[in-house]
Amino acid sequence: MKTREIEDVLVTGGTGALGRQVVKRLLDTGHRARILSRRPAENKAGDWVQGDLVTGAGLELAVKNVSAIVHAASDPLSPRKYEATDVLGTRRLLAMAREAGVRHVVYISIVGMEGVAYPYYRSKLAAEEVMRENIVPWSILRATQFHTLMDIFLDGMSKLPRLATVPFKWQFQPVDTTDVAARLVEVVTGEPAGMLPDFGGPEVRDFKSLATSWLKIRKPNKRLVNLWLPFKFSRQFAAGRLLTPEHRDGTVTFEQYLARRYPTQT
Repeated sequence: MKTREIEDVLVTGGTGALGRQVVKRLLDTGHRARILSRRPAENKAGDWVQGDLVTGAGLELAVKNVSAIVHAASDPLSPRKYEATDVLGTRRLLAMAREAGVRHVVYISIVGMEGVAYPYYRSKLAAEEVMRENIVPWSILRATQFHTLMDIFLDGMSKLPRLATVPFKWQFQPVDTTDVAARLVEVVTGEPAGMLPDFGGPEVRDFKSLATSWLKIRKPNKRLVNLWLPFKFSRQFAAGRLLTPEHRDGTVTFEQYLARRYPTQT
């Protein structure tokens, strides 16, 4: 993919697990990054705009004088805001970007969403459709679930005293945010390419094996118990609908992520 010099790249969701790594990668490779975040600037250094995709506040300033955008902002933990943030917010961002003359917007999405009965995925698919309207030249990169998301899931499933309850048969192909960030920077500094090949982690794993590794480091006194969930999406997760085994692009395994994230506990 041909690469060009970038004056500035806006990263929406620039304080999130992925966004932070995208910003770091941009700076490490000689580009300039502008962060869009709902929170005020953590410090006065760097290019930081406080804004909100839902209300549109700050977006005009955020897109001013940038050449490209990595759109990583989302709100997966707030069901009432799925459409407002991911769909309407994406449309609002693209409209502002077109007016500002932005040449390329890259959207980060999720592998295997079609037909999976999970409400958040419907909003992500709708946001992809907005991208495809070509309001601004675009690329979409779908990735598998992040190691950080596995961490959040497992922490939430181990709140009971002495027990961790986990759907053993769910299948994931977790990928590290550093690997995805490197790919996003490669894409955003190149030409718009439409729908890109999926980007997956290095290993296909069942949730039981991920939980076993996680508990060993985080909560070794917990006993692992299978959790049966009577939902269609649970059966689809177990059937491997979120996998892309032909695309094992990531290099960091879940165990390597845990060792890096919790070095004093390994």
